[in-house]
Amino acid sequence: MSDTITRSRGAELLDGEFSEFAADLRRDVAKENPGFTTEYIDLLVTAWADWATLVADDPLAGYALTIDMDEVWHAALRRTRKNLSFMSRLTGGRFIHHEPANNYGTPDKVRETVAALVAAGYGAAPEVYSATTGADCQAGNDCKPAAPCSGYDVAPLDLTA
Repeated sequence: MSDTITRSRGAELLDGEFSEFAADLRRDVAKENPGFTTEYIDLLVTAWADWATLVADDPLAGYALTIDMDEVWHAALRRTRKNLSFMSRLTGGRFIHHEPANNYGTPDKVRETVAALVAAGYGAAPEVYSATTGADCQAGNDCKPAAPCSGYDVAPLDLTA
């Protein structure tokens, strides 16, 4: 495995064309989560963008977000115009819909997602994915639980519905 990290399309979009949206997400997550550091929020926003890229490329895989990453998704959903533009560019005209569930996903689902992120070359920050500091989630150690939104749907944009 290479030590080179590739920037996902989502992370590239947030660093470039959608940098204002990324700044909005960071501010919103910080406001809702005063215990999160600036550095951790930066990792979360990038992790969310990487996850969204995986979902856009393979919508049936069932990739999991951590609970903290879901904070970024909720912040994005509150900024509908910017989120719609971002998702449309990321997915080629589709949208990743949030379908909340009443149950939490499993650490195994997070582990599978981490493996996919690493395989794609994006990497996976242990601070975002590991339940214990420095744990290697992919190697089978404790992973943070997946967010209570086990369902998502990537669908063509339909503005008539």
